[in-house]
Amino acid sequence: MMLNLDQSLYHLINQTLTNSVLDVVMFYFSEKYFWIPFYIIVIALLIKSYGKKSTVLIFFLVLSAVLSDRFTSGLMKPFFNRTRPCHVTELTPRIIEGVHCSDTGSMASSHASNHFAVAIFMIMLYGWSKTSNTLFWLLWAGSVAYSRIYLGVHYPSDVLVGAIVGVLLGLLCFKMYSISIKKLKWA
Repeated sequence: MMLNLDQSLYHLINQTLTNSVLDVVMFYFSEKYFWIPFYIIVIALLIKSYGKKSTVLIFFLVLSAVLSDRFTSGLMKPFFNRTRPCHVTELTPRIIEGVHCSDTGSMASSHASNHFAVAIFMIMLYGWSKTSNTLFWLLWAGSVAYSRIYLGVHYPSDVLVGAIVGVLLGLLCFKMYSISIKKLKWA
């Protein structure tokens, strides 16, 4: 039942809800190097806003992404050893030119995990009550996660589990950041 739902949603996103504009947008949303200027701007703004606190802040922000990446890529993918949908010919995956279908496991999506870890950390930093901040980060992480299904390299369940892992690690790293700041008496 769950496998059928996963494959049905995959088929809907990867093969039905597509167009040439989304092909380009989703390709770039999934491309890690596309986000480098964005990350540089975020770090520069954190340095400007937080001064000497930014060193610890940036450390824990980066740690959230590194931990989520290592947890999904280093532990989950080898453990579950799930074949990516782009390698399952029965699904007739729609793969856009330039998209690499890795041989690493599919469960869970590291892209989803990494981006949700950063998003939740940033939401916690500025507070859930700042609606525009919260909406921006959730849409950003959600778009990157969605792109992985759209491009045919992950099942929806891979992305959902990756997002959950990212949320948990983002919360954990923010908590560690908060404790560190108090111990350093910067709060």
